[in-house]
Amino acid sequence: MFTRISSITLAILLFLVLLGSRANFYVLGVSVVILIFATLAINFKRLNFTWPHLLLPSIYLLGVASMFAIITNPSIRLIFLIAASLTFYFLEMKLGRESHFLQNIYLLSVFALYLTVFAVEFYFNLKIWLIIILVFIVTYILAVQGLTGFSVPAKRYFYFLISLICAQAAWGLSFWPTHFFVNSVVVFCIFYLLWLFSFSAFFGRLNRQKIYWQIMLIALVLALTLGTAAWRPLR
Repeated sequence: MFTRISSITLAILLFLVLLGSRANFYVLGVSVVILIFATLAINFKRLNFTWPHLLLPSIYLLGVASMFAIITNPSIRLIFLIAASLTFYFLEMKLGRESHFLQNIYLLSVFALYLTVFAVEFYFNLKIWLIIILVFIVTYILAVQGLTGFSVPAKRYFYFLISLICAQAAWGLSFWPTHFFVNSVVVFCIFYLLWLFSFSAFFGRLNRQKIYWQIMLIALVLALTLGTAAWRPLR
């Protein structure tokens, strides 16, 4: 009963927080931070402080808030807000258990955070070295969450390796005349492959067929994205 009530409460709070702070980014930021701490406190009581699981709602909230700030169309914003709140409810209900639903939410949150990083670089014209550092830090946190569920000392090296490769990819993309959405898709695809192969290898589920299938899938996504992208004019 506590899980259902707390999940409904947090979902309603997410809806009200984003709806009430849509016109002010500073209010949005502070409100989301407060909501994250409230979520951590409630989930701490439920899950007895299994911190990698507690990290997933925080990543989701940051991703949702960032996407909400990027969307400019009021109608799409409202639809997104309703869908995000409902998804947050189900996330809270299933939190603490392994499921494909939580993995999908995790991947959506990963893409949202990468989209946010490159959107910030695009709109505020930040220095590329700041973006590289930010991508490295964000990727490291995402890798910690994504490789939870088992205890292997070698994981720490994978955290660093995945973060380093994604940061190098962000550096390379800075020379491309592409918009931030395309850059986000490219870095996300790289992270996805590295995370999936690492996760599968640790659990002994990595095989040649999975490698070929996933590489073909990502190649198709990248081909469609780059083939239909609107490229920025070179300066």
